[in-house]
Amino acid sequence: MTFIGILARGLAMGAADSVPGVSGGTVAFLTGIYGRWLNVLTSVRPELWAVFRSGGIRGLWHRLDGEFLLPLLAGILVSLVTLSHLIKNWLEVVPDRVWGFFFGLVIAMGLALVRDLKGKAAKRDWAFFVLGCLAAMVLGMQTPQSVMPSLWIWPLAGAMALSAMLLPGISGSFLLLLTGLYPALLSAVSEFNLTILGLFLVGGVFGLLAMAHALKLFLERYETPVLCLLTGVVFGALVRVWPWQAAAEGKFRLYLPSPDDALIPLGCAIIGFFGGYITMHFAGNKVGANIS
Repeated sequence: MTFIGILARGLAMGAADSVPGVSGGTVAFLTGIYGRWLNVLTSVRPELWAVFRSGGIRGLWHRLDGEFLLPLLAGILVSLVTLSHLIKNWLEVVPDRVWGFFFGLVIAMGLALVRDLKGKAAKRDWAFFVLGCLAAMVLGMQTPQSVMPSLWIWPLAGAMALSAMLLPGISGSFLLLLTGLYPALLSAVSEFNLTILGLFLVGGVFGLLAMAHALKLFLERYETPVLCLLTGVVFGALVRVWPWQAAAEGKFRLYLPSPDDALIPLGCAIIGFFGGYITMHFAGNKVGANIS
């Protein structure tokens, strides 16, 4: 996998994580770097200090898969700073077109997930697919609330949001919206409130590492059922990227468009679908966890 390829995946992950309803974990899962990303995160252990003392920066670079980690983090950070703002603006101006593109993209790559599972999933494993699909649909149909939290909430919020980044189909920013914390976090960022941001990041780092260890353990022991569950989550999360959606009277609802309203978002969905299909075809990688 080339530097540019990893950087592009990081850019996509950062953009997805910034949009409520879309998950950077989905991007990692669909583009075949999920397992490698988990391997890096689960390498963060207390013995890293011993690795540094014996091998220095070179030892840490090798232990943390620096050739992968550096371009991925660079892509995520660049995207969060730049591309995410464009996507947020587009969501305000032409949300149906943005959701249409994501809808087609996720369908194309989700079908690739199902294709890879067909050869190794038993009938009982598909029950986990249904479970993941239903859980994501129920979560996706919830309506975001808005509250002003106490300081002790922020480490928990960080753990929740950043650990969700590893879960395909579950957006950390959307969970913050559901719990009413997203506007307050945006205010803290714009005001550069170091207290809130510090508490959020400390909780987030612990949550991210704990989730990575848990997921890797489950994938090593129950790979096929977990992959079926995560694939179901990806498909269930499609309700959140359905192009024709609205929030009215405190409720989130989906609707069928008129022919005039359907044309452009449908075209964006087709572009997203073929973009995802072509990307996976030329990447030559199987999507999924790829735990080793």
